[in-house]
Amino acid sequence: MLVRKAVVNNHNDAVSLIKNTGCAPKVIELFVKKAAVIAIIIEDIDNRAANILKQDAIASGADASVSENVSRFKKGFSNALLFATKKQAEKLIERLSLQPFGLKETASEIEKIIINKKVFKYKNSSLDLTNTAVMGIINLDPASFSGDGLTDASDAADKAAKFEEYGAKIIDIGAESSRPGAALIDAKIEIKRLIPALKKIRKTVKLPISIDTYKYETAEIALKEGADIVNDIFALRRGKDKLAKLIASQKAGVILMHMKGVPQNMQKNPQYKNCISEIYEFLKERKNYAQSFGIEKDFISVDPGPGFGKNTFHNLELIKNMSVFSTLGAVVGAVSRKRFVRETSGDTISEYVSANVLTAVCGADIIRVHDVKETINALNLAFGAGVNRRF
Repeated sequence: MLVRKAVVNNHNDAVSLIKNTGCAPKVIELFVKKAAVIAIIIEDIDNRAANILKQDAIASGADASVSENVSRFKKGFSNALLFATKKQAEKLIERLSLQPFGLKETASEIEKIIINKKVFKYKNSSLDLTNTAVMGIINLDPASFSGDGLTDASDAADKAAKFEEYGAKIIDIGAESSRPGAALIDAKIEIKRLIPALKKIRKTVKLPISIDTYKYETAEIALKEGADIVNDIFALRRGKDKLAKLIASQKAGVILMHMKGVPQNMQKNPQYKNCISEIYEFLKERKNYAQSFGIEKDFISVDPGPGFGKNTFHNLELIKNMSVFSTLGAVVGAVSRKRFVRETSGDTISEYVSANVLTAVCGADIIRVHDVKETINALNLAFGAGVNRRF
């Protein structure tokens, strides 16, 4: 007899280990629900609700850490931390849905967390996110921070064709640099750079095309010319209602990104009380805004925005907590060639690829990258070894 530790980082790990026991196939999913503990933070919960949460968690086989003010029956609000397997969480949801003090809503939010979302829709198709998908970047601004800006539409189409050959699942085209300190450009300039390349790329590849823009005028023309997704660094705050209505009417996908400030000033001493919670709250509000105009939830993806109004500490926290944002939609992780990667580890392709893969392992469903071939090769090794996104 041999007794050893097993590694269970994700759903696939759990399924593989359970299958090896020789148990009946119908019980595999039941055991997967017991395979790993999920940690759930609940902020600003009514102390009366926290008291009920604690008791119902214990009754469900789970546990919750609550403020000492809760056990002292003090009025007010505090934070709680819940530890539960998926099976325990399902039992807890049933109990909380019958309770007062906002716990019915809490149950609904916990349910979103334990559901494994694996799809991102756009127009009449969808992207399978069983494994992390790679989005290849094509920059059409000569001032691109990564130094790979293209000015010739044919060159852009050739690059897109190579990305498709390498195994990219999305092409992302941008014609305006959003590097720190960059000034915003006029829509006419953006359209002039973007549309000729988009037309050629659309004829060259079958992949979905994302347009990196926040301007209604640019998005309108791009969607008519075959673009499928709008990647908006302002999360619909600039294009507002008009852009949201356009995206909904075209059944396009949308990526909502968090940015503190604007590119010109975003890196001037950015500060947060709680980086992860504040960004999550922002993206949740933006998702609700998008849905209010008829953009369906599966057509919405979120990007926490590493490098956009964050210091190195914030950026590393975002990578580590990528899976936190999965309840809001498919998560885009975009750390490719960013300054904090260079400052933290180095500026060679090894460091860039490592950062991309780490972002995928930590929970990104889609990773936006410059070094497509190298990143996909590294991901194929990780997937082949059974390593993918964490629970």
